[in-house]
Amino acid sequence: MSCFGTIVALTSGLTLASAEPIIVATDARLAAYTFVDEAGTITGYERDLPDEVCTRATLTCTWVDTTFDQLIPGVMAGEYDIIIGGIAITDERRALIDFTASYHATDDTEWYIGRPGAPAPDDAVIAVQAGTVHDSFLRDSGRQYLAFSTEAEVFAALGDSRADLAFGAFASREELGGRLEADGYDYLFSDLIADDGVGMAVRKGNRDLLDSLNRALDAIRADGTLDDLETRWFY
Repeated sequence: MSCFGTIVALTSGLTLASAEPIIVATDARLAAYTFVDEAGTITGYERDLPDEVCTRATLTCTWVDTTFDQLIPGVMAGEYDIIIGGIAITDERRALIDFTASYHATDDTEWYIGRPGAPAPDDAVIAVQAGTVHDSFLRDSGRQYLAFSTEAEVFAALGDSRADLAFGAFASREELGGRLEADGYDYLFSDLIADDGVGMAVRKGNRDLLDSLNRALDAIRADGTLDDLETRWFY
């Protein structure tokens, strides 16, 4: 099976002798969900969680790092078996892919950042990461925006004034606090984007894999492992 990214790590645990490796894809640029550590390994909350899921479901899972805008198209095309990475569950996405039960809650309030005095969203050019719920929201709103493959490109566009504002999952990101202050940015405006939490997703109709993931998630939730992972990475 081909893939868009580079295979960077292999999970440990029990395996099914007849099973092919399961490819798990993420955008490893979002601490503390998934990010690449100093050793070059994908780590984070959404690395530990699926590793545990794969072990309990007796799946051999191989990891791929790609950009967020490739996750849903990749799993739809069969390039990946599972996608994960702060993927909000929405009706628009449910029409394309099948989600597991949610394992992490989200805040419906999403923020625009920029320098004080920047125009309001209706009058601004807005930078956003492609493939996100923020991208979909701006597309439906009719506002003027520029979509980029990575968050780094979003910040670059804001920094060199190609964009007046950036819209994204910024408020819950402690690691961004110092950077925003140093660059003179602030949280200026907000919009509500409703979703049903965060989940893993598989190709539509891949019921066997989806059921295996959900059974493992149920067990992890029931025995307290999910709470332990939340505490480790977010508290």
